[in-house]
Amino acid sequence: MDFLLKSFSLAPIEKLAEIRTWVGQFPEQYRATAIDLVLKLKFVTTDVYVEWLKTKFLQFGEGPFAVYAVREFYRDEPQVLWDIAGESTKHVIASRGSEDLVRLVVASLLKLNKERFYDHPSLNELREKKLGQIVLVDDSIGSGNRLSKYLKAMLSNRSFLSWWSYGKIRFHVLAFARNKEADEVIIDNMVGSDHPKRRYPKSQKITFHSYKTYRAKSLKQHWGSGFQSIVELCQSVHALPKEKRLGFGNTMSNIVFYHSIPNNIPGVLWARSHAWQPLFPRRVLPIWAQHLLNKSNSINPGDKISRILITLLRHIKRGVKTKSSLARELGFDVAIIEHLISAAYASGFVTDKNRLTRAGAEVVWKARELPSQYDYDRGLYIPKKWRVDRETVQPFD
Repeated sequence: MDFLLKSFSLAPIEKLAEIRTWVGQFPEQYRATAIDLVLKLKFVTTDVYVEWLKTKFLQFGEGPFAVYAVREFYRDEPQVLWDIAGESTKHVIASRGSEDLVRLVVASLLKLNKERFYDHPSLNELREKKLGQIVLVDDSIGSGNRLSKYLKAMLSNRSFLSWWSYGKIRFHVLAFARNKEADEVIIDNMVGSDHPKRRYPKSQKITFHSYKTYRAKSLKQHWGSGFQSIVELCQSVHALPKEKRLGFGNTMSNIVFYHSIPNNIPGVLWARSHAWQPLFPRRVLPIWAQHLLNKSNSINPGDKISRILITLLRHIKRGVKTKSSLARELGFDVAIIEHLISAAYASGFVTDKNRLTRAGAEVVWKARELPSQYDYDRGLYIPKKWRVDRETVQPFD
């Protein structure tokens, strides 16, 4: 099943005061790349996340399954999952962060079938019900550090550890987005051996399930061909600590959730210092961003279409189809052209081979009275990298 991930559109964000203020913190040579970084972000709505979880739960076998929401263990609390009585500490320690939503989602889903799924069962329940299938639910896995700590807290109990060692426990990890390189980190940090001669190698006792996967070492996969410029941009912000510039663990994800901003996306988006104001302060998606995303992810033929998109369609109609040629013709970076083509394709104006569809041809025909060149808004700053033979119109404050 396909799930729609949202993204920003170029025309709306370049006019937004919050975007302009954030971009204005960068030196001029980095501002076009900063816009490109924002356009490459993929946003997961709460509805999409919940629907994906429901789909995954329904795909499991008959069970029964014990379900736990992965959460962060902080320094001011015991690093254990169960108390002395063997009860889950979910009722003892208030959760902080994205696990709040995960807990609510898990609780609502488990009401559908109480005999098949058990919500944070105690050690006694695990023993009595013979719950050997353990489902761990998270929204995103970047470095694998949080899940590793959670598993360590589970396995710190002697009874649970013995069940794990004797092969009576199987873990199923559900995370909407996951850095596949974290799999090895998580398995390495788990108790036990992975030697092939072992009866129950630990890597065979844990399974990962995700909708979106990526590799931190293959940034082109999710940041595009201009990923090196984006890395350089993030590393250039010396106002932020080095360990935050590329996101926690240097994983540099581009997946953002409506309910929480992961710390594995670039730090320039969420980290704050005395000399740096992030776009998403306190790791919360602002209301303006949600409103903009809801408006900017579909273009219907009857809607007002930006002139730059119309100009792009005109060039494609004339036979200019490659991204590099369109970039030269319009005076934009290839990364920006890629985003415009994606928007045109999603709207049904072009095919996957950059040819006009009937709807695209109709848009060009209806817009024939508009100027053939993109009408630059002189009230906005246009970076040099975006324009051809034009002087700076208005610098950022």
